Amino acid sequence: MPMSDEERRLLKELELGLIADDPHLAMELLSGYPARRFPAGLLPGMAAALVGVVLIVAGAGIPAPGAVVLGILLLGLGACLLLGQTVLARSAGRQHTG
Repeated sequence: MPMSDEERRLLKELELGLIADDPHLAMELLSGYPARRFPAGLLPGMAAALVGVVLIVAGAGIPAPGAVVLGILLLGLGACLLLGQTVLARSAGRQHTG
């Protein structure tokens, strides 16, 4: 069943309203490819941070300064993987706008 002219006009108004309100969502819907819901470094970053915390706790419980140092390094690596994408995106945005 074909749409009436009034229905086509209303649909076009809805599309234009969506594009004006949320252009990112509109482009995602028009492209047919959903955006990634989680950043690429989320899982490796969480794993590295968790192993780092475990090594810090284990190294503090027994006299093992090497485990504590390795744990701190892994915790830092995990933080960089988790926060790196956000920090890089924000700094790139400042460079282009400023």
